[in-house]
Amino acid sequence: MRDDMLTELEKVINARRRIYLLRHGEVSYFDPSGAPYQQAEVPLNGEGRNQACAAGKALSEAKIDLVITSGLPRTLQTAELALEQIGSRPETETIEDLREIMPGDTFKNAGKGADLAFANSLRKSLTRDTEFFGGETFGSLEDRVIPALEDLAARGDWKELLLVAHGGTNRMILSRALGGDLDTFGRIEQDAGCINIIDLDADGSFLLRLINYTPESPVKADIRLSTMEQIYMTSLRPGRKAEPPPGNA
Repeated sequence: MRDDMLTELEKVINARRRIYLLRHGEVSYFDPSGAPYQQAEVPLNGEGRNQACAAGKALSEAKIDLVITSGLPRTLQTAELALEQIGSRPETETIEDLREIMPGDTFKNAGKGADLAFANSLRKSLTRDTEFFGGETFGSLEDRVIPALEDLAARGDWKELLLVAHGGTNRMILSRALGGDLDTFGRIEQDAGCINIIDLDADGSFLLRLINYTPESPVKADIRLSTMEQIYMTSLRPGRKAEPPPGNA
């Protein structure tokens, strides 16, 4: 049917595009002694690789024509493993502004005697001036992630986009899709390897279809910890064991 014969609603529907927004699979941010790895070098661990493959299987029917990552190894590995399951090789690009919020030097000792403060670092009383463990502010995160998202939305070279990023980055994108601010940011969880689906209309409006879906555990029966709680309990908790605590996936 010719475009001039379509109804206004049909034109809107035909112009709608889709973003599959993934968080990278699970990683180990701290070594066995509790010392942090360099953020730019953190790779997926074994569970993270499984989660990336599971995400790819869940997206096997998607018609992805562009892949965007932050360029950090954990997003590149997640994208590669997911695409192996999807069975397609669309063009892949890096947008460095979609990297994770960067912690400062206080991250090295963040969990020592401050378990609640560490666990709540992405949830409580966030403002644009709040620093993430003495590092980048949440305002700085917003000022690079949202323009990058807007630039992607303005492009005409994709219909279905696979965007593989990070917990903080994804929260910022989802907050914008929901029309919220940093209060919304703190109420969104992004479990490792999760899938979000955002539809984008030609007028720039968003329709959030799916959030924080974890293919390996759809109802999250064994996922009870937040991202920061998991990091603390598995890497920083005094007297911790090598294996994850009960209730963690």
